[in-house]
Amino acid sequence: MKIKRWIGMILTCALIFAMTGCGAGNQTQPDDAGTSDDTAQVSASADDETLKEAQAEEHSDTQTSNAGDNTTGDGKILVVYFSYTGHLDSMANWIADETGGDLIRVSAKDAYPEDYDDTVDRAKKEQDENSRPEIDVELTKEQLAGYDTVFFGFPVWWYDIPMPMYTFLDSYDFTGKTIIPFLSHEGSSNGGSAEQTINEHARGANVRFEDALSIRGGKVDSSEQDVRDWVDGLGFGK
Repeated sequence: MKIKRWIGMILTCALIFAMTGCGAGNQTQPDDAGTSDDTAQVSASADDETLKEAQAEEHSDTQTSNAGDNTTGDGKILVVYFSYTGHLDSMANWIADETGGDLIRVSAKDAYPEDYDDTVDRAKKEQDENSRPEIDVELTKEQLAGYDTVFFGFPVWWYDIPMPMYTFLDSYDFTGKTIIPFLSHEGSSNGGSAEQTINEHARGANVRFEDALSIRGGKVDSSEQDVRDWVDGLGFGK
């Protein structure tokens, strides 16, 4: 009996020892503080990078938007004209003021004579020879490309536009632009052949001659309000 009791006690102890060993082997290891901190740091770094990327994208979008705001074109207006007596100077300045557009004057490099009759004779000779007088104009081709609408001013000479304005039209690309003529005259209120000339020499442009403003030279000085009303009526008033 004693032997059996001892054997039973030995077996019981052995069983308890075996169970204790297995439990120790399967115990879950607690999180290491360092590992936990590393995980938090990685997470924070990821959040920082996301924030930086978002900020970078926002900055990029802002720069793109600002660049778009500064791009020429998108409704820009140019008022370009040729004048001899000064009538077109007045009309052009009123139009530029009313529209907020840029003002450019075209001049012949070889200035026309002060004597009116001499100028008339020279203008007729230039027209008969279909000449292209050299011009002075502070406008590059790249600058013109930035405008959508061109108010085109001239006096009617021999039922047409002055030959320096032929030179101007032939020197630039007007494709896709809107051209709105304004003119002074001494009898040819419809501009003579000016409409045909502008259409032929400003190819690709939308020439709105039906909206042209025509004022007799002697009445220009008293026509400021008429000019401004005309601009507003076209929808170009600032």
